[in-house]
Amino acid sequence: MKIPFIFISVVLVMSLTAMEGRAQDLHAAQDINPDDYIREGVPRMPNPPGAAPTRDLSGVWVGPQDREMGPMPPMTPAGEALFETRLSYRSAASSENLGVANDPFITCDPLGFPRNLLAHAVSSRGRFIVGSAPDRILIAYEQQRIWREIWLDGRTLPEEVDVRGAPESRYYGYSVGRWEGEHTLVIETTGLDERPWLDEVGHPRSSAARIEERYTRLDEHNMQLTVTIDDPKFYTRPWTWMQANFYWVQGQEFHETFCIPSEGIQYRDSLANPSGIQTVIQ
Repeated sequence: MKIPFIFISVVLVMSLTAMEGRAQDLHAAQDINPDDYIREGVPRMPNPPGAAPTRDLSGVWVGPQDREMGPMPPMTPAGEALFETRLSYRSAASSENLGVANDPFITCDPLGFPRNLLAHAVSSRGRFIVGSAPDRILIAYEQQRIWREIWLDGRTLPEEVDVRGAPESRYYGYSVGRWEGEHTLVIETTGLDERPWLDEVGHPRSSAARIEERYTRLDEHNMQLTVTIDDPKFYTRPWTWMQANFYWVQGQEFHETFCIPSEGIQYRDSLANPSGIQTVIQ
């Protein structure tokens, strides 16, 4: 069964509050022990967890939990100029700035990398699954069912993209990986299509940005991620974009969560525009 999902930041906070209240009522009605859950809707695995396997992140993970963002450095003039053209649902819905939104995800354009790491499933309970193929690791995300190739065969990343003799940019870039020690996978990504936003409010990232992910498996059930960005075209210095924890999924189920263009258009025409938020497709 497909689970349709439309990115609607305007109503997300109210929806989450209502859902959390209903979930608490449901738990009370079913006499569910809250100690059985590490987060609402995320069942606790048996304790204590076993040791982390060697050089192995395979399986289904949920998160990001306990996410910390930034702080973001100042943007360059080019970054500021591009950021000024981007109008998020969040700003359009504020009482001070009711107006226009042009987030490309309004009509289900790809989230791109690394915005997809923020996990658009409700309450940061998005899931991804790590698998393998010859000379590479595959990471698939339940949001839009997209996947990435992380090459481990020693190849280098492209020096540039979208010029003669170079490859084309990609929504999720080009990625290579390496193991540091027994439990940390380091992924380097570049060559990103510049149309997707970096985050929910529209900060940019360039095709020349170098983004590093460090996944450290602490034990059988817990993994930490640190993401750093070096993008001299749009930012004045590198910075740690996100730190977060991920958790092993009980049962290892991997769901489908889609942004469906027809539903996005229906929302725009029946709710967003009549409420005063004019959505613009660019």
